[in-house]
Amino acid sequence: MEAGARRRHDGPAPRPDLRSAKGVPVFLFSASEAPWSRALDVPSVRDRGFPVYVTDGPFLFRLSSGKLIMLWSSFGDNGYAMGIARSESGTVLGPWKQEPDPLWSADGGHGMIGRHLDGSLFLTLHQPNKTPYERAAFFPLLELEDTVTLAGVIPSERLT
Repeated sequence: MEAGARRRHDGPAPRPDLRSAKGVPVFLFSASEAPWSRALDVPSVRDRGFPVYVTDGPFLFRLSSGKLIMLWSSFGDNGYAMGIARSESGTVLGPWKQEPDPLWSADGGHGMIGRHLDGSLFLTLHQPNKTPYERAAFFPLLELEDTVTLAGVIPSERLT
């Protein structure tokens, strides 16, 4: 980077030694805001008196339209799942709107989006969600104006 050039970023900048962020953490959203996300139902959290949700494995992706989305993982009706949140401001700071249905509904998560040399997109995630059997899996994606969907699957809720 040239001397005097400015960095473009959406949140607190890291310190020069990269050991911590400058500034204070920013709350983005709760997993409970996503209609598909479910509270944990395991013995270690059952007696807490409040629901415990997981927000895990975020991955940011800027669509060709310039809109910013985030893939993130949590638990859904069928186990570990992955949803999409859209930044209404186009920055990391949001606010974030949750899609009503998960992109991936069962037994996989921690997704990332990649681009093939021909420009098409793919989703990679770990599946199944059971150690030591987790492996990378790859699936074609279709890019829409404000989201992505698995190729061949276009839920009507995502088109509105």
